Amino acid sequence: MNKKQIVILAMILGVLALGTLLKLWVRFVEERAISAQKTGTAIMKFDPAKAERILIDRPGKQTEQKAQSSPVELTKENNVWKVRSLWGVEADPAKAETLIRTLGALSGEVRGTGKKLFPDFGIREDDAISIKVFDAENRPLSDLWLGTKQAGNGYFVRKAAGEEIYFVESDMPGLLAIYTGLAEAAPLSENWADLTLFNLDPAKVVKITASQIKGDEKTLVLGLILEADPNDPGKKIWKFMRKDMKFSPDPEKIAGFFAVLKGIKAQKVMDPAGKEYGVENPVWQLAVTAEDGKTILNASAKDAKEELCYVKLSNKVTVFGLAAHDFDDLNVDDTHFVKEAVSKNAEGNRA
Repeated sequence: MNKKQIVILAMILGVLALGTLLKLWVRFVEERAISAQKTGTAIMKFDPAKAERILIDRPGKQTEQKAQSSPVELTKENNVWKVRSLWGVEADPAKAETLIRTLGALSGEVRGTGKKLFPDFGIREDDAISIKVFDAENRPLSDLWLGTKQAGNGYFVRKAAGEEIYFVESDMPGLLAIYTGLAEAAPLSENWADLTLFNLDPAKVVKITASQIKGDEKTLVLGLILEADPNDPGKKIWKFMRKDMKFSPDPEKIAGFFAVLKGIKAQKVMDPAGKEYGVENPVWQLAVTAEDGKTILNASAKDAKEELCYVKLSNKVTVFGLAAHDFDDLNVDDTHFVKEAVSKNAEGNRA
């Protein structure tokens, strides 16, 4: 092979190599574009662990809900989110953490730029909903406006200091605990309150009691205790505490009661400066003892319409309003836990 042939061959190889590189570059650009379409443009990015305060408001428009609310203010105290705008009650931790995680990595597609487009998206300051997040030094981590116009399953947001309008597919109203149409909605502090009464692990519960109280007289109506099985000391079984209960409780009914305890929620948070609620002199008391401590729920009598009663937990300062029908689910006695077959036989014998 002479020198000329070598040069020609080298040129051919160079062209092939250049073509290969060009093809790889085109593929890279295409994949990057597809990826960008899937993930969108980053709107906000911050470390959720640094968030210490959240403000949610609709300052520019007066609505029926707005007249009943103030800006929602959430603050983190000793790693617990609280609704400062609702007497400092504990906030629903799942709602707060989900909002922070979503805002900390929010992305979307640019749908327009310029103030003249703001009215089209309901994203002017006198229309939109403000969302601000601050760190421990009260420095802003995020400052967004949520437009009140919806497009399919998505919403429009913009940075307070910018004019780009982004389309995001996140359920923004749900993240802000807004459950009505955005056109007339206002953020409500009460939607952020943690209304859960019992945060318990059934596997750690060792005792459940309920008592009716009349003056100084306290009558035990429910008593369940977890004790060693006399037939198998390495196993524990539930027993009735009252000696007149001759049968063993039904484990399935106990499991069902645990489900009620975990699922039941109060209806609302009561104003601590309000009237006497009766929880300091309760008519009924439920105590749940676990390996790591005891939780006591005191309840007042039902109100005049028998629609609501007031309850207070021993580990919280908040007084809650509990729907009467939910209270009825808690207000059970020992007979509730007797096996159906045993209960029917007992009724037959009495007859």
